Amino acid sequence: MNQSFDFNLLELEAIRISGKQISEIRNNALENLKNLEFPKKNHEDWKYTDISKALKLFEKSLTSDHESRSYTKKSNYQIMDEIDAHWIILNNDFLSNNKANQVNNKDIKVSFASSEKDDIEILMDDPLSCLNAVLIKDAIKITIQENAKFEKPIGIICDGFLDQNIHCSNFRCIIEIKDNTSVDFIHMYESKVNEPHFTNSVVQLNLAQNSKINYLKIQDYSRHHTVIEKSVADLDDNAYINYTNIDLGGALSRSDIIANLNGKNSTACINGVYLAGIDQHIDNHITANHINQSTRSTQYFYGIVGNNGHCVFNGKALIKEGATDSEAKQYNHNILLADNAVIDTKPELEIYTDEVKCSHGSTVGQLDENALFYMQSRGINLNTAKKMLATAFIRKILDKIDIQSSVNYLDSVISKKLHNLSS
Repeated sequence: MNQSFDFNLLELEAIRISGKQISEIRNNALENLKNLEFPKKNHEDWKYTDISKALKLFEKSLTSDHESRSYTKKSNYQIMDEIDAHWIILNNDFLSNNKANQVNNKDIKVSFASSEKDDIEILMDDPLSCLNAVLIKDAIKITIQENAKFEKPIGIICDGFLDQNIHCSNFRCIIEIKDNTSVDFIHMYESKVNEPHFTNSVVQLNLAQNSKINYLKIQDYSRHHTVIEKSVADLDDNAYINYTNIDLGGALSRSDIIANLNGKNSTACINGVYLAGIDQHIDNHITANHINQSTRSTQYFYGIVGNNGHCVFNGKALIKEGATDSEAKQYNHNILLADNAVIDTKPELEIYTDEVKCSHGSTVGQLDENALFYMQSRGINLNTAKKMLATAFIRKILDKIDIQSSVNYLDSVISKKLHNLSS
């Protein structure tokens, strides 16, 4: 392993935070890390995204003075005021037990990996997910029981400690959706840290037969934040996921979204909006693995990149041998608002069987000058006209979100972001 830090320090940190219940998980992750190399720009999937600064922050966290830290827990979040949901708050791997008790009912069980009687599979299939497994204080597990139906979404807020002098945080969330269940999730990443901070997050989604989930992820971290988030969804027969990824904040944001279509007739609709302003870097890597017959996947990602912003889209559909009668679509459309705005887009299809339907495409352009001229001739100022056209552009993705209670909140935060981009 080519590491930029002292591995002995990592082992000491694991011992410092480790509980007996999940020590075996940490030991396995440490062993895996010894044989792995952290991604660099000479790796194909990371050639546009440099995480060396994030890894230096992690290295700095290993030598920090743990005893002198103090923190203030935040209790009020705008999203909680605007969206009625069963809210769960995670503060740097910490779940408030009283919050868990409020959420638990006959259809929802919220627990910790360390307290589970049954073995929990902790995903460790790359260096960053292994690093996450080494350093998490615990993993939260949310189980949705069979045949459950909900009137309101389940909300998860991931927030680093606001006043704590800490450089690195790790979240691990495991969501188990049992048979014949329909549920909405809203997963919010939010913080207002004023110093550089690195968050490494992993979400595991397991969808049983005939289950349906609408999953909305919103990333609105501060401009000092680097976040790497990996979501892996495993779908059984007739399972369905509608996953929407909204990237607004952070200095550097990397999202790896993987859907494994293991069961027959399973479907993954993966959509995204990314809005990048000055010096922001947003990278979306999407993979749909068609493993069984009659599986379907769609990837629709729309981006708007402002002054000195850089965005990446790499969407891949892999149709494995035997996955006949499958269908995969990938489309990525982008608007650049400045000459120095950059987008690297690469939709991919990898097909190993016949009798499939696949298509992909991407576009990069600017706001329609004729439309802007027409709107100004009708008394609309230039910045407002730009914002209106940009809103109409990304509305095509927002309209695919099936969580109605999130509409007003999304309109508000996206409108604010677009105002800053078009000004």
